[in-house]
Amino acid sequence: MILVPLWFLGAVAFLFGVTIGSFLNAVIYRLPKGLSLLEPRFSICPSCGHRLNAIDLVPLLSFLLLRGRCRYCGKHIAWRYFGVELLTGVLFVLIVLRFVEAGTLFCLALLAYTAVLIPVFFIDLETFTIPDTLNILLFCIPVGLELIEWGRHTPIHPFVRGWLPVSVWGAVIGALIFGIIRILGWLWKGIEAMGLGDVLLGRGMGAMLALQVARGENPLRLLPVWVVLSSLSGLIVGPVLIYLRRRRSPTPPIESAPVEGEQEGELVGPAEYLLHEIWAVVWCLLLGDLWAYLRDLWKRWRGEKVQYEHLATGDWVPAPTAIPFGPFLVIGFFLALFWGNALTDAYLAYAFPR
Repeated sequence: MILVPLWFLGAVAFLFGVTIGSFLNAVIYRLPKGLSLLEPRFSICPSCGHRLNAIDLVPLLSFLLLRGRCRYCGKHIAWRYFGVELLTGVLFVLIVLRFVEAGTLFCLALLAYTAVLIPVFFIDLETFTIPDTLNILLFCIPVGLELIEWGRHTPIHPFVRGWLPVSVWGAVIGALIFGIIRILGWLWKGIEAMGLGDVLLGRGMGAMLALQVARGENPLRLLPVWVVLSSLSGLIVGPVLIYLRRRRSPTPPIESAPVEGEQEGELVGPAEYLLHEIWAVVWCLLLGDLWAYLRDLWKRWRGEKVQYEHLATGDWVPAPTAIPFGPFLVIGFFLALFWGNALTDAYLAYAFPR
């Protein structure tokens, strides 16, 4: 057995993280625009379109040496590119140092999960949408991890009632939490209180958080603290985002009163719209996004053309007071991942003293 110093593991994790972060910048830029992640196979400057060389793509260092400007056109490069690389590196270090004792496979699954959450954070923050491909990955990673462990006869948790994987149980409850909020928001004020992408995000995060609980404990014990921490982060950071958005768009767009539901451009009655909202949540629970994605892959494999709706062609403009909830779910997830068990134990000890 070879013992590796923690500082060496941390250094490797950081270098690996900033490299992955460089690729995630391409994901954040291309995915909302409907661009392929494979073509072109080289990176380009978003301002002038010039192909970037290896010297322009050294994580962190290239941005600093070029002083945040393109080497060819001289235009500023958004600080987000540097921030994504640094954030990915730091998170990879924290996860490796915190979960290395849980096993290599478990640690790698968390690193892959983190690499998906970072684009979710920045894409939703900018576009108010979460691509289905990312939500599918967030569900498949924890479920796949549990099934692999089950196949190796070293399950992380025993199945619920002997047949239901713990990750699937967590996914169902996570989706229901925000699906019910979505439905209640419409019943209360006739507005969309929670986007469907957030319901799918809750599905994936519920699946992963269920695997973080110690064996023998309730697999759902981290979900309440995750929801509370996500809401608190939204209450703290949300007003700042609203203030910044109002400064960028001082004149809010005119919105019609949400008396009746609107579906696909046609007005529908309240009862019909309510059924539509309920079906949307059920669609998430039945993995409708996954089946639609597999159907499109089959069509593309057969050479058929698949039409996608992209943000570049959308006419919807969020109000200056609107904020996406996905980024706060991501913040709450990481807080629950690192400190959720300690916070839950502290609350239970305070609420139910022996």
